Parts: sequence; structure tokens; C-alpha cells
Amino acid sequence: MKVLVRADASVEIGMGHRVRCQALIHAFTALDWHCQFVMDQRYQAFGSPDDCFVETEAQFWQWAEQVDLVILDHYAYSADHIAMLYQYQPNLLVLDDMNDRGDFPAKWLLNPLQQHYSKLVECPLTGSQYALLRPAFHQQDENQSPPEQLLITLGGTDPLALTLPILNALVASGFATECIQVLLGANAKQAEQVIAFCLQNSIAVEQGVSDVTPLMQQAKMAISAAGGTLFELACMGVPTVFAQVADNQTRSLEQHVPLNWCRSVRFDNVSDTLYAQRIGQLVEEVNSLWSDTEWQKTARNTARSLVDGAGAERVAQTIHAYFVSESIL
Repeated sequence: MKVLVRADASVEIGMGHRVRCQALIHAFTALDWHCQFVMDQRYQAFGSPDDCFVETEAQFWQWAEQVDLVILDHYAYSADHIAMLYQYQPNLLVLDDMNDRGDFPAKWLLNPLQQHYSKLVECPLTGSQYALLRPAFHQQDENQSPPEQLLITLGGTDPLALTLPILNALVASGFATECIQVLLGANAKQAEQVIAFCLQNSIAVEQGVSDVTPLMQQAKMAISAAGGTLFELACMGVPTVFAQVADNQTRSLEQHVPLNWCRSVRFDNVSDTLYAQRIGQLVEEVNSLWSDTEWQKTARNTARSLVDGAGAERVAQTIHAYFVSESIL
């Protein structure tokens, strides 16, 4: 059976859509599905040589008719666009976060948050048990030494270029540089300046790491963007102060911050005059929690209870079972 996976990536869009779709592709491939990524040709630099690239959405819709399943992870698709795609391919899985596009039809709807959708969605898959994580998150080392690092990871592209000002503020606050581990995405903004700063201040830095789980296992706490990494850090049990860098992260933080395993500071809607203040607020939050071992212990247990890392397999198995039952009928 064949599936097309439609997800774009760029500095503005970020890499999260592609990363979580790759987790789904791995799960479907294990069930002998043939999977193909489709991207807008404008974002070809952020794709893979194995991807297919489209010039128009109409071209994609024509391709959609020829496969068994389409997976759509694309915020630019309005409810009307989704309805149009559904006419070409009713076996449609839509990935969603914000639930702000109105009613649209889909065979399956995946949202790792608890949300309610209209009856136009035949099979909603909602809740953190469906968070899409890569296979590496299943293989945690239970015998690791106690974590001592502050992991700083602002996403694949760091769209608001927060890493460098956060590092400057941490160093200025007296935070121990030997405890900091910076993780940069392959396409992160200001990467050269960040790396130079880290070298000058004896701060560990990695860029473009394919498997982030070893760094997360070493993390006592994290400063992170609040996209798909939120669920990765929860699975690894890492108490985190999240920097919200996009509006589509609002609802995940609204559901997770009250659970008290994480904190958040918003940056996507602030003026230039408040930017430095928010940086200071984030660093102050980290410094106050860094020595709070009781909170960290509770936060770790809470986070791990939310996400077990098997979401992609659950989704793939659910959809595969549907096709198996249809073939029997």
C-alpha cells in the first residue's frame, strides 16, 4: 500500500512537521507501506533528494488520487483546502495542533492534545498517547548517571534567534557554563555566532544531531521551543522552561504548564521593548528551578507519565488495521 506525506519545512515554518511525519513514515514502513514525502518546491533546500516536489496544490491533489492514504501536516491548508483534498482522497489523515480551522472532513485526525472535532472527522486520534516520536525514544538507558546538564534547544531553525541572547543572559547571571549543553538545528539562525560564543565561554555545543536522545538523557533541565520537542522532553522526563516561538504552540502549553512539569515564557507576540524583559524572565525562571530538586523529581515523574513514545506505532497500526479489514470485506 502507498501513502503520500505532505509536509513543508523552512526557516519560517520550522522543521517540526517534517520530524513528526518521519516518525509516522518509520511506523508505516515497518508495516510494509511504501511512503513518499511531498513538499512545495519552494522549500526544496529543506527536503531530501528522495522527496517529490510540487509546483501547485492541484498537482498534489492529482497524485493523492493514485495512492491508498494521504497524511497532511500543513497549517496553510484551511478547512476548505482540506475539504478539496478529501474529494480526491477520502482516506485522509490530518495532523493538527490548534483546532482553529473550523470543521473539515477527514477519515482520521491526529492531535496529541485533548481536543474535540466535528462529526465530519470519522476517527479522531487525540491525546498524548498519539504524540509522534522517533524510535530512539523507545530505547532509553535506565542505568544512566544522574543528569547534570541544562539543555538549550530552540528547534530546527530557531526562528526567533533566541539561543544567543539566552546564552548571554545565562552567562551574565552567573550560571555555570560547564553545565550548559547547546543543541542547534542544522538550519538554525545565527549558528556561527552561537558556536563562536560557546567556544569562547567553554560551553558544549552540537549542531545537526540526528539522535537527540543521549543529550536529553543527560539533561537535568531544558530550555526549549514548544513544538514537537515538548513531547520528546516529556517522554524523556526532562523538566523544561519553554520559549513559545509560534502561535501554534499555545494550546499545548495551555494543557501542559498546569500539570507543573514545565514553565513557559512567550516570545512570538512581544514587542522589541519587551524582548529583553522576557529573556530575563526566562533565565530567572531557570535559575530558580535549577536547585529545586523536589520540583524536578515530581516534574520528571509527571512528564514521563504523559508520553510513552509509542504514538506513531499506535497511529500506523490503527490505520493499517482499517485497510486490512476493508480488504477482508
